[in-house]
Amino acid sequence: MNRRFALAAAAVALLAVSAGCLGYATGGGEVTNETLDAEPPREYDFDTDRDAAFELSTDARYTVVYAVGDREEIRLYEQTPYAGDQPLEFEAFRYRYPDGEVITGSEFRARGGEIERTTDETWIRFADDMSGGRVAFSGAGSPRRFTMRAYVEGSYAVTLPPGFTTEFPVVGHVSPRDHAVETVGDRDRIVWEEVSRGSIVVQSYREGDLLVFGVILLVGVIAAAAGTLYFRRQLEALRQRRRDLGLGVYDDEDEDGWL
Repeated sequence: MNRRFALAAAAVALLAVSAGCLGYATGGGEVTNETLDAEPPREYDFDTDRDAAFELSTDARYTVVYAVGDREEIRLYEQTPYAGDQPLEFEAFRYRYPDGEVITGSEFRARGGEIERTTDETWIRFADDMSGGRVAFSGAGSPRRFTMRAYVEGSYAVTLPPGFTTEFPVVGHVSPRDHAVETVGDRDRIVWEEVSRGSIVVQSYREGDLLVFGVILLVGVIAAAAGTLYFRRQLEALRQRRRDLGLGVYDDEDEDGWL
C-alpha cells in the first residue's frame, strides 16, 4: 500500500510540474541588467514606419522594434498548451527617445522605466517622459516557422533572411492572411496594415529546399507504390492457396472482402 501511495504521489507531482503548477518554483526570475545591456545581433531599425517590425535571420535570432506611442506598459508572454502563459524571454534591450537618443536596459531602468518578469509574463513599463519612443530587443526565433503574439495594435512587418520566401503554399504559410509581400533588396518582407489581436505566423523556406521536399515526396510516392504492389502480390498468393485447397474463391470478388 505504501509503495502504491508513493508511486501515485510521484505521478501527481510529475503532472503538476508539466502543467506549470509549480511555476513559482521554476519560472519567473529577474531580468538582469547584463542580459538587457547585451550587444544586439545586428543594428536595430529604429527608423521603421511600422508599429512592430521584425527581422529574422538564419542564426535563429530575431530582432524587433515596437512603437511605444502613448502606452504606459507592454505585457509580453507566450501561450503554451500545458503550462499556460509563460514570460517572453529576450535580451539586448534598447529604448530610443523621440529625439533619437538610444539607451540600454540598465539606463532605461535608471531613468524610471521598469522591466519585470513574473511567472507568466514580462512587463515593460515606461516613465512619464518616454511617450512616443521605440523599444527594441532580440530573442530566439526560426525563420522556418516564426510565431509571435500581437502585443501592440497597428501595422506589422516581418523581414525574411535572404533567399527565404513563403510563395509555395504547401511549405510556406502566413497568418493573418490579409498581408502583402514587398521586396527589399534581396529579401522578402511580409506586411500587415492592421493587426489588433491573436498572433502572426510566418512559415518560410529557402528556394533550394523545394528540391529536398521534391525528393522526399518522390521517395514517399515510390514507397507507397511498392507497398501497394507487395500487398497485392501477397493477396493474390493467398487467393491462389485457397484455390489449391478447394475453397471457394471468385475472381470478381471485392478485394476488401476476400475472407
